[in-house]
Amino acid sequence: MSALSSALPLALSASIYPPALLVLVLLLTGDHPRRLVAAYFFGAALMVVSAGLVALAVINTSGATSQSSSTVSGSVYLALGAGLLVLAAWAWRRWKGMLDADAAQAAPEAGTGRIARLSHRATRSQKWAFVLGLAMFLPSPLYLLGIKDIAESGDSTSSNVLAVLICAAAVLLFVEVPLIAMFVRPDGVRAAVGRFHHWLQRNGWRLTAILAALAGVYAIVKGIDALD
Repeated sequence: MSALSSALPLALSASIYPPALLVLVLLLTGDHPRRLVAAYFFGAALMVVSAGLVALAVINTSGATSQSSSTVSGSVYLALGAGLLVLAAWAWRRWKGMLDADAAQAAPEAGTGRIARLSHRATRSQKWAFVLGLAMFLPSPLYLLGIKDIAESGDSTSSNVLAVLICAAAVLLFVEVPLIAMFVRPDGVRAAVGRFHHWLQRNGWRLTAILAALAGVYAIVKGIDALD
């Protein structure tokens, strides 16, 4: 698991996604919040773990590692880097738009209205909560870049699979902690998640933009180095 030093920070960065936490906050208002949040978690975990293992297998079998082809490996890094820079620009524009008081009031209605409607259904159905978990945790370029680093490590297959599982747990961090807290210390979970979500609404997109930009530069440097 030698690649965890680079892959784990990328996975933690991928865990910061404001709409996913908005869904979690809305699920906490349901009649059976523990069941709903558990269903949401299982859907998210299925998506994140499956996507990570599939991506690892695809990278290894397609020869997209430096051990097989430095050209292909470098091209993958450059593609991921470009995608991350696009993501950074989009997230930064979204954060800048929220600085305006009028935009800050309108943006949640326009940008999260569909999510809110789906979440309202999910507050009455564990199946919908599960589906939302799948949808909200589609693999991000940050997570895929972490998987690419794991594939590049040259470690054994079992070691790489374990590294993917650890990174998947990191991506799910902001669902895992409230879910565990609901069973260990349920009082105050909703308020704590609400406060964190309020902070994330104000700062989440800026943080996402910064992390995506840094990861994009990292991927491009890795890609150029592989092509040299």
